[in-house]
Amino acid sequence: MHNIQALADDIRMNGYVILENMIPAETVSAWLAAFDPMVERKRASQDSNRGANRFQMDMPFTAPFADPVLYANPVVLSILENLLGKDIICTYFASDTPFPGSDFQPVHLDCRLPFPESPNGMPVYSIVLNTPLVDFTVDNGPLELWPGATHLIPQPHSLEEMARKMPSVKPLMNAGDILLRDPRVWHRGTPNNGSRSRPNLALVYSRGWFRFENHPTRIKIPRAEYENFSEPLKAMFRYCALQNEDGTISDVPYHQ
Repeated sequence: MHNIQALADDIRMNGYVILENMIPAETVSAWLAAFDPMVERKRASQDSNRGANRFQMDMPFTAPFADPVLYANPVVLSILENLLGKDIICTYFASDTPFPGSDFQPVHLDCRLPFPESPNGMPVYSIVLNTPLVDFTVDNGPLELWPGATHLIPQPHSLEEMARKMPSVKPLMNAGDILLRDPRVWHRGTPNNGSRSRPNLALVYSRGWFRFENHPTRIKIPRAEYENFSEPLKAMFRYCALQNEDGTISDVPYHQ
């Protein structure tokens, strides 16, 4: 039994929370088996796009990845509603994969600040969901976070300089755990010194008025899949695109 209020308050105060054993092991295994060939094809055809030997890749909203246990997990949605209210949108579904030989990323935020000139923090308006497809270890490039206050203060001119003066954490999660984090929390990827890639899936949920503009590619949902959604799910994905059977792309019908 999850204490939704306590978990939401962890995010409000610390900027993140980890939910353990949220995805069944057989589901994660199916994702990993399908994911590895996809990212290897990308690696063979394109240069790394998130630093040395690190690849961001959009995820297809198809089986096995488009699973409600991930995008509509009831525990996650309850936490999101506590944080963001009932009008929640999902606008991003992708992955981040450092291979052996990757390096430190710069310290960064994942979203713009609506009022960067203000000295005051804002309530939570967006949440990133991360779930690893293999265990995060000290060797294979775990995410490094600067929690506790960085999501509540204006962005300084030099994140790197400030980060060196502040304590950080590297959450070591198991495959199938879920990390929920405020995208304003300072963070970076770390070097993968392991023997294989370290894939991590990501979705972004926001209040209905906020646009996560760091990535221009919309989620493309097969029309038949979308038409089977409940009305709340249709509303949550209203800023995505529909993949028609003939391969064309359409806007999601206006949803009040």
